[in-house]
Amino acid sequence: MPVEFSSRTRAQNIQNLKREPLDVLVIGGGIVGAGLIRDLALNGGLRVGLVEKGDFANGTSSATSQLIHGGFRYLIKRDFALIKEARREREILMRIAPNLVKSAPIAILNYKGDPYPLTGMSLAAHYYNHLSKTDKDERACTIRDPARIRDMVGPVETRSLKGCVVVWDSMVDDARLTLLTLKDAYRGSAVIANYVRFVKFIAQPGKANEAYTVLLEDVRSGERFEAITRKLVSAAGPWTDRLWEKDPAYDGVPRLTTQKAKGIHLILPRLNRGDCGIATFTRAEKRQSEKPRIIFTLSFDEAHSAVGTTESDPEADPDSVRPSAAEVDYLLSEVNRIFPVAAVNRASIVSAYAGVRPLIAPKGEGFVSREHLIAESKSGVMYIYGGKLTTHRKIAEEAVDRIAEELGCPRSCKTATHPLGAGTEHELDGNTKPIPTADRERISARYDGDAAAIAKFIAGDRTLAEPISESSAFLKAEVLYAFWGEMAMTLDDLLWRRLRIGFTPGQGVDLAPEIARFLRERGHWNETKITAEVESYTQRISQLNEEFRQDQTSG
Repeated sequence: MPVEFSSRTRAQNIQNLKREPLDVLVIGGGIVGAGLIRDLALNGGLRVGLVEKGDFANGTSSATSQLIHGGFRYLIKRDFALIKEARREREILMRIAPNLVKSAPIAILNYKGDPYPLTGMSLAAHYYNHLSKTDKDERACTIRDPARIRDMVGPVETRSLKGCVVVWDSMVDDARLTLLTLKDAYRGSAVIANYVRFVKFIAQPGKANEAYTVLLEDVRSGERFEAITRKLVSAAGPWTDRLWEKDPAYDGVPRLTTQKAKGIHLILPRLNRGDCGIATFTRAEKRQSEKPRIIFTLSFDEAHSAVGTTESDPEADPDSVRPSAAEVDYLLSEVNRIFPVAAVNRASIVSAYAGVRPLIAPKGEGFVSREHLIAESKSGVMYIYGGKLTTHRKIAEEAVDRIAEELGCPRSCKTATHPLGAGTEHELDGNTKPIPTADRERISARYDGDAAAIAKFIAGDRTLAEPISESSAFLKAEVLYAFWGEMAMTLDDLLWRRLRIGFTPGQGVDLAPEIARFLRERGHWNETKITAEVESYTQRISQLNEEFRQDQTSG
C-alpha cells in the first residue's frame, strides 16, 4: 500500500523530533544509515529516527558503480570470508528487492601483460563457484575465443586478448535502493527527514539511562531546534570525521583518510553489448610502476554505458567533489585502448559524477581499509566507519545487535527476509490499469507497489499520463509522485536522484524550466521558487562539469 512520504511528512517528522524523545537517532541518510534505520524500525521495541543534512543518498550513495559485487576480486586477497559475505548479501538483496537488483554478467578481459595470467583466473573462477550456492545459470566460466568474446561484449580490442573470465554480479540504482530502504523504515514508524543538519551536542549522558540533547537545524528554513535521544549513531560516510570533531570525546585524531578516496564515473554512448559488463586491468599505473587497477564498463541504459572508477585524492571536501580533467582523460584513454573504434573524447561525455569513499585511516604500514568498522567514542556515540553498497544490510545488522543489547531491547533481525517494497506483483496487476500500456512494465518494475499511487494520479487526471517532455520517457505523474511519495524537495533531488535525468543527454538542464512550470501549475511552486530552483540546478551542473568541459576539443 503506497504511503505519503512528502514535504508534509518531513514537516511532521521535524515536529516529532522536537516533541518526542527517541531511543536511537541516526545521523546520515546514505545507504549505511538507511540500512541501519530500516533494521531498527523492523526490529521494533525502540523509537528511532534519522536525519540527513542534504537529500537522501546525496553523497557517495548516488555516486557508485551501481554494482552489487559478488566478491570475485577479493580472491586476490584470499579473503574468503568476505567473498562469502558479499555473495550472501547479493543473494539477499536479489531476493528482497527483485525489481531493483538485477543479475548481470561481467566479463573480466585478460590481455597479454595483465597482472594475472588467464590460467590463474580460470582456477579462481572454478574455486569461486564452490563458495556459495550459486544458480547454475550464474556459474563463473572461462572463454578463450576472441570472436566469441566480441559477440558477447562488443567491439573490444582483440590483439593480445588471451580470453576472459565471466562472473556474475548485480546492477542496482544506488540512490533508489537507498530511498526504498528509508521508505521501508518509515513504514515501520521511523521518524525520517532530509535537509536536517546536526549542529552540535548540547548535553550528553552523565550516567546510565540518561540521554543526549543535540542541536539540529532545518536546512530549508534555517530554524534550529533541540532533539533528545538515548543513543546517537553516526552513519555519515566521508563526513563522519566532521561529527567526530564535535564529539565531547574528540582527541584530535581523524578516523578516515582521503588518500585515493575519490572516484569518478563517465556516462558515454553505448560501448558494451547487451547486459554484459566488462572489467579490464589498467595500463597507466603499470607505466609508473604502480599496481594496475580495474576499470568497469557497465550497461547504464539502452543507449549508454557507465565507465569507472578512479582512485585519487579529493581536491575539495565531499560537498563539492567533482570530476577533474585529469581523471576524465585517464578514463577516456582506457576506454579508447579497449574500444579503439569508439574514439571517445570529452565531447562524447553525456554526464559525469564523482564521490568520496569513506576509507578508514591507515594503521601500521600504510594499510587503508575498504571494509567497515563499528566503534564507540568515550562519550558513547556509535560511529560506523567505511561500508559498502553490497554489504550495507549486514553492517546494519551488526550495529543494531550492539544497540539492542546496550538499550535492553529484544532483538529480531528481519531485514534478510522482509521484502523491500510496498506491494507484490499480483497487487500491481489491478492497480496499474490507468498507466499507459507502453509504460506499465517500466513503472511496475521501478515503483513496485507504489505504482498504485502513480496509477491513482493518472486515474484522476489523464493528462498526467503524458511524458514530461518529448525527450523523456518519464510521465508527469512520476514527477508528482517524487514529491508526494519520495520526499523530493528540489529540482536537483528530482532530476539527479529520483528520476536520474541528470545522467542523460542535456543532464536535465534543458528540462528544468519545463518541469518547474509544471510544478507551478500543480500548485507546488510559485514564480520565485521556479526561478531559484532552475538557477540552482543549472549552476550545480555547470560546476560539476566545469573543469573537463572547458576545452572539449582537447580531449
